[in-house]
Amino acid sequence: MGTIRSGAFFIVAVQAIAIGLVAAMLAVSAPGLGVAALSGGLAILMPNLWLAWASTRRKPGIWLLVKGVVKFVLTALLMAIVLANFSPDPTGFFSGIAVALVAHAAGGFWQRQPH
Repeated sequence: MGTIRSGAFFIVAVQAIAIGLVAAMLAVSAPGLGVAALSGGLAILMPNLWLAWASTRRKPGIWLLVKGVVKFVLTALLMAIVLANFSPDPTGFFSGIAVALVAHAAGGFWQRQPH
């Protein structure tokens, strides 16, 4: 049995916390920036959450590669939908994306640290 720091859901949790904090900080300065950061972060977070869930299902190795490609397509699709339909502030939107990607790397790094 693993600890809370084991598995893909830990990385998704780190991402969610980081996105929420940055969106809240940006919302204090300008509400539009906070919403844009949240939408950009969620465009990254939602496919990662799906992949974390899907990777817990027992399938042969090639299916993990297929799931990774599906995650990539879902990410691109969500980003395109948000940009086309909601016209978020670019600074906030791409800040949310950047925070989600950095938090993904940081979560993986923290996961590997000795407990």
